[in-house]
Amino acid sequence: MVSRKSRVLIGALMTIFSFLSLEYIACNKPGASTHTCNGYVCVNNGYCRVDTATFLPHCICPTGYEGNNCQTASVTKYIGQWYMTQTILGSDSTIHDSTVSHFTVFLKQSATPTTFFIENFSNNPYYNSVTCTMDSIHSSIFYIDSLSTAHMLFDHYQLLGGKGSISTNDSMITALFYVRHLSPTSNWINDTISFSMTLQ
Repeated sequence: MVSRKSRVLIGALMTIFSFLSLEYIACNKPGASTHTCNGYVCVNNGYCRVDTATFLPHCICPTGYEGNNCQTASVTKYIGQWYMTQTILGSDSTIHDSTVSHFTVFLKQSATPTTFFIENFSNNPYYNSVTCTMDSIHSSIFYIDSLSTAHMLFDHYQLLGGKGSISTNDSMITALFYVRHLSPTSNWINDTISFSMTLQ
């Protein structure tokens, strides 16, 4: 005959087993609940997190990727052929000041998901692979890397740096950058230049 204490113990064990079984079915079955990350897929090393306010799952994407599932490389919006309007906003030389020029540049993908190259920089076919690095938080902002343009020094042209952004519809890029170059009289001239690019 089973004692009262044994019956209580068996009942308690059955209750715990039932509760654990219910938890397993509700929480571990892929796609069973919209309030968990079960069955929610994030690619490109993204990971899922449940929002503390909405209790809905969403992907946290690594730098260089975006989209609901981190499926899109952020750099994709920059790649292509762009029509450039370049304006010298300020210069040590009055000859160069306010000069406007138009030409085509090519933005090409680099080996990393966070950078891209400008080809035909300043309308010079030899000024290629000018590296631009996207901001780690806002991929619509980028910085021009002055270290990537050492070959320009042979022309006595130095890219000192710059910053730009792409529009929300990915159809226009604006930027401001700074250069210095050697004049015919062997004086260094500093220019502040803006460029505006529209996708062709």
